[in-house]
Amino acid sequence: MKTSITELFGIKYPIMNAGMGRVALPKLVAAVSNAGGLGVYGAGSNSPDITRASIREIRSLTDKPFAGNAPLALPNGMANAEVLLQEKVPVINYSMGKGDWIVKRAREYGGKVMASVNSVHLAQRAQLQGVDAIVATGHEAAGHAGDVTTFVLIPRLAEILKVPIIAAGGVGNGAQLAAALALGAGGVWMGTRFLTTQESPMHQNFKEKAVELDIDGTLFSDRFDGIPCRMMKTAGAQRALTATMNPLSVFVNSFGIAKELDIPYLKLFLQIIAKGPMTTLKMMRMAQQLKAHTVTLTTGDMQTGVTGAGMSIGLVHDLPTVAELIERIMAEAHAAQQTLSATMAA
Repeated sequence: MKTSITELFGIKYPIMNAGMGRVALPKLVAAVSNAGGLGVYGAGSNSPDITRASIREIRSLTDKPFAGNAPLALPNGMANAEVLLQEKVPVINYSMGKGDWIVKRAREYGGKVMASVNSVHLAQRAQLQGVDAIVATGHEAAGHAGDVTTFVLIPRLAEILKVPIIAAGGVGNGAQLAAALALGAGGVWMGTRFLTTQESPMHQNFKEKAVELDIDGTLFSDRFDGIPCRMMKTAGAQRALTATMNPLSVFVNSFGIAKELDIPYLKLFLQIIAKGPMTTLKMMRMAQQLKAHTVTLTTGDMQTGVTGAGMSIGLVHDLPTVAELIERIMAEAHAAQQTLSATMAA
């Protein structure tokens, strides 16, 4: 299957995993690339040293193209983008900020850049910044999703953008890949479906819960971390919707977060305060959410843990390897195309 995305990135299949912080780690990333897709490493708020070591580990596991994601507004975000550039990562994905400087630097070594957005306005801005492709995230997606659904956002962007589009949000099988291509996308970006593969570092309890849930098994609110966000429907997530933030608890936890991020505490404190009261409040909520996500990831405690999941969770029925999943998706996509062709001919 050749599309604008396979041609742009030099990959076999127009499939990539979402660059999820703390989840899209080297083993998962390399598995996606080795299976013919584009593995995307999630730097998140990792320390730059961890990001650099992870990029080098990915290179030891695959000789195929891969990408690295850096959310620029997070602590360590800018520094991690700098690491991706220094390591000459083939494809860099940024979000939550302006990336024209990343585009300029990546061009110097032949790298490609894609921006993750959730609105028409942000997509147009990213195109002006010179990106090679847009990851368009619909309302169905896990994490920070927008207001417009994937089925509407993709064809609208196809009307107005000149760069290739990658459909994100609610994509979980091959029929949806075929649909995304029909809507004008050149490929798909999947988070929840790759979270539930054998190579995913998510705890087994999370994976088994994902198999149990249907498409209504998520919650969408700005109560989780201050920005509209979609989470798996668990006891912990439901309590978070009504819980009040405890500033003292956040303050105590912030020391551990600074240590984990490898940022001097005073430096992190001043960076956040300088962003103003509203952003500071959002960062405090994000700190709470980060702790809750770590609980799910490491202990599998679904009673207190809170972790992102998209509506496509209702399309998760098993826990395959990455290679099995990608081959299945491609077979389903071809079958959907053939069925559609037969229907249209009739």
